[in-house]
Amino acid sequence: IGFSNLSTFYKFKGKHHGEEVLEGEIKIMTYNVCSFHYGTSYNESKEGRITEIFEYIKEESPDILGLQDYYTRTNVKNSIHHRLVNELGLKYYYSSSPNNKYINGNAIYSRYPIQKSGTLFPLKDNNHSYIFADIDFGDKTFRVFNFHLASYKLAEPEKEIFESIRKGEINKEESKNIIRKLIAANVKRSEEVGEILPILNDTQLPYVVLGDFNDTPYSYTYKKIAKNMKDAFVEKGRGLGSTYNGVFPAYRIDYILFTDKNFQAISFRKEDLDYSDHYPVSTVLELK
Repeated sequence: IGFSNLSTFYKFKGKHHGEEVLEGEIKIMTYNVCSFHYGTSYNESKEGRITEIFEYIKEESPDILGLQDYYTRTNVKNSIHHRLVNELGLKYYYSSSPNNKYINGNAIYSRYPIQKSGTLFPLKDNNHSYIFADIDFGDKTFRVFNFHLASYKLAEPEKEIFESIRKGEINKEESKNIIRKLIAANVKRSEEVGEILPILNDTQLPYVVLGDFNDTPYSYTYKKIAKNMKDAFVEKGRGLGSTYNGVFPAYRIDYILFTDKNFQAISFRKEDLDYSDHYPVSTVLELK
């Protein structure tokens, strides 16, 4: 019955990145880094996790990097921000953090100049979840949106309960509490989509939408945002598309979408790294 949805989650053919990005192509990566605390205890140093994530980004060497659930100091020499800017050449960047000493939330880094940048909803408390940057790429300009939509906000004990439910160990009251959170998050995301869509529809530049949608390819969220766009995984992905490293099985929630008339996908990569509760996703696009 659900066969028509299979291509949004599993691809039999695809193309991984080549040795180098050719002229006219641009590599874009999105990564929810879980504030670098995944798999660490509260009082444990996060430097080891930061280094692992940085080294992977360095290996992939993206031209544009969108990060979610991100925190870094900008005025500390050995911070990941300093390394991204100075070691990887991603010297143009934007976040909606209120001062220049740190970045918190979403960020966009670029190897190419950022002409204009901002947040979609500056008066919202979580305005750092909806940012954009206009990238000058040769004689062309395109816009990158970086979104982090509402999550289910399940605490660790609730994730353990969810795991027991998957095994058939159902407690009625505990199940109801989890269902309430799932419903509330779905309602919140539908409201976010209602605000985002008019902005996307009014955008005159070619654009890319990337980030953590916290929703599957079968959802209202995805179907509305991805309408009239192409999905980099669907175009060039290979194998299982799951991007969540957690209790939800086979859960693809991190995306790179692009306007079909402006871009063409060349290759795609999703790496199952145990550095965060999300896997990094990257694509090479050719700007038509």
